[in-house]
Amino acid sequence: MQRLGTRSPRVGALIVLAGACGCFPAVMHGAHVEDGWIAGVTAASTSGDTHTEGDEGGIYLRQAMIGPFVGYGSASSSPAQPGYYIGAVVPVVFPFAQIDAYLELPPALTRPVSTGVGFTASAESVHGYAMFGADFDRTTSWYVAGGYGSRQASDDYRTPSPVWFGNAGIVKAYGYLRTQLFVEYAAGRIPGSCFDDPVTSARTCDQGRRGRAFSAGISLGRQQHNAGNR
Repeated sequence: MQRLGTRSPRVGALIVLAGACGCFPAVMHGAHVEDGWIAGVTAASTSGDTHTEGDEGGIYLRQAMIGPFVGYGSASSSPAQPGYYIGAVVPVVFPFAQIDAYLELPPALTRPVSTGVGFTASAESVHGYAMFGADFDRTTSWYVAGGYGSRQASDDYRTPSPVWFGNAGIVKAYGYLRTQLFVEYAAGRIPGSCFDDPVTSARTCDQGRRGRAFSAGISLGRQQHNAGNR
């Protein structure tokens, strides 16, 4: 029996590996902001190039988020007013929660589509994005988003990992339930290595090699209002 306060090597390795991975920007909303609170869970798979940081291998350029989320939206009160959404995702393994802040531009300026800009941030990364989308019908919408961001490496002897990213999804409402199906893509560089010259103390850094990551997933949330009451 393990003693309290200890972890098996396998669990410890999993935690270290997760701590070295940057997450995909978690966008748990469509281009058009809905009023009120929403809470739920999101899960996705990840594929693509992997690399090693420190003693841990099998690290993706960006990792899919798995865990609960919560958010609050304020829809435009008139066509000339913007809307906004603020939310957070707390992964079940990865130790850094991620926040998302999104501003929908006034509908009068962007019709017939909904358009906005936002950013996601955690303790190790910041990603900015632009988004647009539209309704298929009263309960179903689509969106496309893309942007740029960087995550800090796991130690001081590695360079940051920048990426261009994009995602697309469909949001379907069933009463209070919101289902979001999405795919994500990131292309950029893994962290490069840095070395200190023992004579001059000057630091030299290598540019990290290029990498890509893919993700596909689903989020399920309970919205504060019933879609049938719109």
